[in-house]
Amino acid sequence: MRLSIIVITWNELAKARRCLTSLVNRIDQQRDEVILVDNGSVDGTREMVGAEFPDVKYLGLNKNIGVGPARNRGIGIASGEYLMTLDNDTLLHTNDPGDLIQSIFQVHPEVGLIGFRLISPNGIRQASARRFPKIYQPVAARLQWVRRIRPFREEMASHLMEDTDFDNMLPSELIDVDYVLGANQVFTKALAVTMGGYDEKIFFGPEDAEFCLRIKKLGKKVAYSNEMVITHEYQRRTRKLGRLAFKHLQGFFYTFVKHRCFYQLVP
Repeated sequence: MRLSIIVITWNELAKARRCLTSLVNRIDQQRDEVILVDNGSVDGTREMVGAEFPDVKYLGLNKNIGVGPARNRGIGIASGEYLMTLDNDTLLHTNDPGDLIQSIFQVHPEVGLIGFRLISPNGIRQASARRFPKIYQPVAARLQWVRRIRPFREEMASHLMEDTDFDNMLPSELIDVDYVLGANQVFTKALAVTMGGYDEKIFFGPEDAEFCLRIKKLGKKVAYSNEMVITHEYQRRTRKLGRLAFKHLQGFFYTFVKHRCFYQLVP
């Protein structure tokens, strides 16, 4: 196979259905495949996939093992030379994405991972390409009064690359970035196997940034491209205080310790 698109889901049947519909109608099913990794849903997702999407490769897990670990299960059964991760709240708008992805990696062998343009349902571009964060970033981002302080406000703008004109890129242009959100990451299976996939000690973020950091340590580039457009209903689940936010902060600080970065993540 040429391209494997890996989607993970957990108790969001309607979103999974919309996502899968957008994918199976646009891929070359002779050369590409869609994989749905179900993190232990109990809402009928398994039955829905079996009845409505017989060509989708379904992998049901017994429980929610987290984002990175679930993606790794998808990587493990993927047959494609190229792999694309997508969240279940995304919609693909490009026909034959495998052809575009294959051509980009052939022209740019120095690139290890690509993230494509994510837009909100209202058409506004999301800040999916970012600079590596500093140690205080997740805390500052959650406190509104901190975001009003000029140094922190400027740091957040830098983190989100607001000084970069993504909207006026040339059609085939790639911009080097530190990392892109895991809602859409594209890389080769060979690279994923070399790296051992996503770090399974990170349950929900920042597995995407940590993955890109290791790619850069291998001497490969992480790039952003506008050549493919994907609608993403960005839900910002970790901004609300609760178990998921705690898991995110835990993974964030674990990443800093793992890579011995005590102020800012650097490759």
